[in-house]
Amino acid sequence: MRPRIGITCRYQLKLTHEGGLKVPEISLDARFCDLIFAAGGLPVLIPPASHPPDLLPILENLDAVIFSGGPDISPARYGQEVHPNTTCMEPRREHTDFFVLEFAEKHDLPLLAICLGIQEWNVFRGGTLHQHVPDLKLVPPVAHRDGADFAFHSVRLAPGSLIHSIVQTDPLPVNSSHHQCLNRIGSNLVPTAWAEDGIVEALQDPRRRFALGIQWHPEDMPDDPLQRKIFAALVNAARH
Repeated sequence: MRPRIGITCRYQLKLTHEGGLKVPEISLDARFCDLIFAAGGLPVLIPPASHPPDLLPILENLDAVIFSGGPDISPARYGQEVHPNTTCMEPRREHTDFFVLEFAEKHDLPLLAICLGIQEWNVFRGGTLHQHVPDLKLVPPVAHRDGADFAFHSVRLAPGSLIHSIVQTDPLPVNSSHHQCLNRIGSNLVPTAWAEDGIVEALQDPRRRFALGIQWHPEDMPDDPLQRKIFAALVNAARH
C-alpha cells in the first residue's frame, strides 16, 4: 500500500468578476501530488477547516505530513507587532496548520516543512522570525527573492545532518522566494543548512524519526533529482 502523505493547502478569498464578490478558495500546487505519487506515496489534501478538530478523521489515517508554503504567520504568535511588509495568511489556514502541527508532533508523524512550513514549525516550538530580510542588511548580500519570483543560491549543509544524508552533496543549489526568515530557533530544533549570508535554511529535530524543515521550494524544481530525493525520503520514512 502507498503511504498516505497529508499536505496542507492555501486558503484565500478570491475576487470574482461577477459583482466583485470574494469567494473562499482552497488551492495547492499540483506538483506536490505528482512528486508524492512518483515517490510511491498517496497525496491526501488537508483543507483549512473552520473547526480544525473536524480534520481528525483525515489526520488519524496519515503516515506523514507536508506543510506547504504561503503567506506570513501572524507576528502575535511570537510576540511582535505587524511589520509593514508582512502579509498575514487567513486565520482559518493558520489555525488549521498549527492544529496539524500539534497532531504531527504528538504522534511522531514524519514531517516535511517547506518555506512557510519551516517558519510555522519554528514558531510552534517557541522560536521567532525576522519579518523582513532586507531590513537585516546582511553581508555578503544574498537574493532570497526576485520581486515576486524565485531567486537562486546555494546552501551549505551540516555534515551528517538529515538533509545532507538525503541529497548527499554540499553545497546544494536551491531556489528562494521568501522575505521572512528564522530568528531565535525553537526548542529542540537544530539548524542544518545556511545561506552564504548566514540565514538558516534547514532545521531538523534529531529526536524524531523524520522531521525536516527547509526554507526553499523543492516542489518548484520537480525535474531536479536532488530535490526529488527529499520527497522520496519522506515517503520512505512514512512507509517504515
